[in-house]
Amino acid sequence: MGRRSSTKDHAPGEWETISGRVEETETLVEAARREALEETGLVVEVLEQLDSFKFKRGADTEDTLGVTFHCLVREGRERLSEEHDRFTWATLEQARGYGLPEGLVRCIEAVLKKEKHGA
Repeated sequence: MGRRSSTKDHAPGEWETISGRVEETETLVEAARREALEETGLVVEVLEQLDSFKFKRGADTEDTLGVTFHCLVREGRERLSEEHDRFTWATLEQARGYGLPEGLVRCIEAVLKKEKHGA
């Protein structure tokens, strides 16, 4: 999880999983891999899409579509970018204390349930 930099226009100082926008020529999966590398220094494999949702973003309350992916780190070393001022690895119980949206907590629960059952 990363804490959004105080200079961010949307939700500064809030904890989140890594996020970003899709560039014009990218697929959602390509964007997820690029954002992970840019924001964390980690190369990830996108395993599956977990959820999609609509939300309002920014001062103009722009309608935005969010997509949550389950990713696996394949290589790299963690590093901060200008997007975040802190990182942490957290268990599900710890993550609940960071104020994550309930939909994201449900996605984490679903992944943990699959892993527990060997799926």
